[in-house]
Order: sequence, then C-alpha cells, then structure tokens
Amino acid sequence: MVKLRLETLQAINVDFFDNLWAEEDLQKLVTPRFGVVPSFESLLSDLRRIGARDLGQVAPDALAQATDTGHD
Repeated sequence: MVKLRLETLQAINVDFFDNLWAEEDLQKLVTPRFGVVPSFESLLSDLRRIGARDLGQVAPDALAQATDTGHD
C-alpha cells in the first residue's frame, strides 16, 4: 500500500468537502505526532487479521475473560 500523502488529502478535501477540513488536521493525519492516529495501512492489516479469524471457535465471552483483571 502506498503511504498517505498530504496532496491526496488536500485533493479529497477540495473535491468532496469544499475545504471543510483544516490544513493542520490534514497534516496530523499524514504525520501523527502523538501516535493516536494509526496508519491506514495498519488499520487495514488489523481488519484483515480479524476477518481471517474463525469466529466460530471463539467463545462469546473470550474477550472479557482475556481482559478481566478482577478489578472493578
């Protein structure tokens, strides 16, 4: 996958959103400074991994069991 480019977001902003997005927000999407926004490629990779998992073998409460620390 090609890395997201500022020019691409700027073109989308102009063509579809009539410059609704601020330039600073577009910059944050391209080069996140705080690690809060995952890369689109990473997000797609995670979704592929989730989609490939056989959910028929996962108990409904498997996530709760895996994350339960016993503290409320």
